[in-house]
Amino acid sequence: MVDGSIRSRPKRSRAAHWAVDGLGATLVAVGAVGVIIPGLPTTVFWIGAVACFLKTRPWAVRPLLKTPVVGPAIIGFLRWRPFGARQRRRAR
Repeated sequence: MVDGSIRSRPKRSRAAHWAVDGLGATLVAVGAVGVIIPGLPTTVFWIGAVACFLKTRPWAVRPLLKTPVVGPAIIGFLRWRPFGARQRRRAR
């Protein structure tokens, strides 16, 4: 950033956008089945769906975050940011 401009992410192709959307929708569906079937986790699939939808449709994340049982777990995971935080490590 020599000239002070903000670097932006490269645009995704339409096929990549649809693929990420489809993956997010599939993860929401599998998580919804997990609400009904005991032993199938819901939170893990919905966290994955939120990660997909944050890339393509940020407005679609709100209903998942407002879910009373799973919403706080997803919010806690997003605040923790295990994959999104880009930190430089200093050589010691």
